Parts: sequence; structure tokens; C-alpha cells
Amino acid sequence: MKMAFSPITVPSFDSPISEIRSILLRMGAVIAGILLCLGLLVAPIRVPSLTQLLHWNTVDAQGLPATYHRALLLRQQGDLLQGLHYLEQAAVDAPQSAPVLYELGRAEFQLSQVDDAIAHYQNALAINPDHALAAYELGSILVTLGNLDEGIQLLQHSIEIAPTLLAHYDLGIALGRQGDQLGEIKQLQQAIALQPDYADAHLNLGLAYARFGDQSAAKMRLQQARDLYQAEIKQLEHAHLGQNSLDSQIIDEMIARLDSACGVQCWKTN
Repeated sequence: MKMAFSPITVPSFDSPISEIRSILLRMGAVIAGILLCLGLLVAPIRVPSLTQLLHWNTVDAQGLPATYHRALLLRQQGDLLQGLHYLEQAAVDAPQSAPVLYELGRAEFQLSQVDDAIAHYQNALAINPDHALAAYELGSILVTLGNLDEGIQLLQHSIEIAPTLLAHYDLGIALGRQGDQLGEIKQLQQAIALQPDYADAHLNLGLAYARFGDQSAAKMRLQQARDLYQAEIKQLEHAHLGQNSLDSQIIDEMIARLDSACGVQCWKTN
């Protein structure tokens, strides 16, 4: 776009220096006007929104926004609803962050928003297929919902990336539900190898041995589970697959029935 300006008329002054200064000032004003007009035509001025102003310069070196860290602190303090709110904002601030989507899924699952949790775990894995925790959490949920095949694949993938006690334990229970008794026994043994005093693993391994027909191994594992429960029954909290919170008397009855004529079949009728 061309712009026309009237020729500059230079009046007569007593001082040549004042004359030059006046000319330069007026020329500078003209040039500034031209640049301003061009700038408005090429790149219109954008006024940032309040939300943008609040979240500018709030992303750390790992790409995690301040809202993510605020959410973790709130959840640690027990404020799950506010934590969820900040995680939802963090997902807006960093939509391609697998850690943010993973934590959002965890928060939603804790608040019984299972479908949303599944979706965000899947999104986290789509961004980072090797996010072991997302694979574990999603696998465990799918097993609980009865989707054994996909759940088992995710649990196995989680173990390939980063083997953990709970991944081996949940995979063992899932394989048992699928009818793979040897696979169940192997995974529960792996869980115990990682944490020898994990009572639930001893208990379920005892049950697996009993179903497999190895009564001696079953009684040994059940006795170990009984001793561990008895020692720390008040401190134990159980929230994973399998049968939990059994007291010593119930396990004693199970052991006794293994020696009876009907063996493990007696458990199914009581």
C-alpha cells in the first residue's frame, strides 16, 4: 500500500543546527508513521486473554505446567476434587504430556470416573507407549472389568518396561482367572521374590497350588500368609485383585480342609 505525503517546506532559521534537528525530527515521525501502518496491515495486535497471562512462563524443563505440580500437592493433601480440577487445566496447558494424562487418569479413577480414566490412560500410552505406570493401571482396570486378554497384554507390557511387585501380582491373578495356572504361579512367585513379606501373594499362591493339586506347597504358602497376616493384620490395607483381609482362623480352616477328603472343593461350598 502506497502512502502520499506533502513535501516538507523548510522555513528559514537563524541556527543551522536547529534547522537540521527540526528536519530530522519530522522525518523520524514520518518514518515511524509508515512503519506503524505497515505493522497494522501485516500483523494485527493481539491482546492476550487472562488465562494466557496466568499460564505464560509456567512450564518447567520437563514440559510440565505449574497446574500439574499444584494438582499433585492438592492430591497429596487429600483434596481430590481440587486436584482433579488442576489436572484438567494441566491437560489444557500441556495436551501432549503423558505424565499429565496419566495423573489425570489416576485422579478420575479414584473418583470413580472409570470411563474417563481409561480414555486418559489410553491417550497417555498413545503419546508414550512405554509409560509403564499407565500400562499397569489400564491393564488392571481392564482385568477387573473382565477384559482379560487386553488387560493381560498391558500388564505384560508394563513388566517388560519396569517390573514391579503389583504388576506381577495382578498379572498372576489375571492369568489364574484366564485358566493359566502355571502362569499364575510363576507371576505370584515373582511378586514374592520382589517382596517376601507380601501376604496377599503368599495367600493367592497357596490357593493356586491347591487348585493345581500340589497340596504340600499350598499348605506351606497358606501358613506363611497366615503368619504374615497375624503379625501385621492391623496395618495391612488391601486394594488389589484377589481375596483380601483374611484372618488366621479362616486360613487355618482352609489348611485343615486341604487334608480332608474333598480338599480344595470344600472351599467352594462355604
